[in-house]
Amino acid sequence: MKQRNIPHIGMRIIKTAVAVMLAYGIFLPFGLMYDTETYHGVLGQMGPLYACIACIVCMQSTLGQTVQSGVSRLIGVAIGGVLGVATLLLGDRLDNGLLVLPILGVLCVAGMWISLLIQRPAACVMACIVPCVILITGVTGADRYYYAAARIIETVIGVCVAMLVNKLLPDHREEYEAPPPPQKEENRRED
Repeated sequence: MKQRNIPHIGMRIIKTAVAVMLAYGIFLPFGLMYDTETYHGVLGQMGPLYACIACIVCMQSTLGQTVQSGVSRLIGVAIGGVLGVATLLLGDRLDNGLLVLPILGVLCVAGMWISLLIQRPAACVMACIVPCVILITGVTGADRYYYAAARIIETVIGVCVAMLVNKLLPDHREEYEAPPPPQKEENRRED
C-alpha cells in the first residue's frame, strides 16, 4: 500500500489566513464594502477584495521574500495604475468595446515593457492586471478615477498587512527541517 504524505499546516498557511482576516477586518469598522450609496468618491469604491488578494499573493515563507514580492506588486500596481488612469482621459470613448480591445493590448505591452525597462520583471503581472481591471469593470464617468484609486489603495493595504503579519508571527521552519547530511572527507584513506 502506497503511503500518502499529508502536508502539515505550516506557518505560511497560518500567516496567509491571519493576513487575509486582518485585511478584511480593516474595512469592517468603516463599513467600506463597496457601498456607493452611503459613501461617495473613493470611499464608495473601497472594499477588502484586492487587499485580501494582495495578502494571498504576497505572503511568502520569509519576511524577505514577502517584502520582495510586495515591492514588486506595488511597483506593478503603480505602473498599471498610471497607465490605467492615463487611459481614462479618453473619457466616454472607453464605452466603445471595440476601442477598448486594442487599448488593452497596448496597455499590456506598455506595462510589461516599463517593468522590464526598470528591471522589475516580477511587476509585469500587476502592470497588466491593474489597467485591465480599471477598464473592464464597467465603471463609468468620474467614478472610474475613484475606482482606480480604490484598487491601488486596497492593494497597498494588503501588501502592508502581509509584510506586517510575516514580521510579527514567528517562523518555525527550522523545527521541520532535517539536519544537513554529514559531509564526506575527500581523499580519506582507510588503512
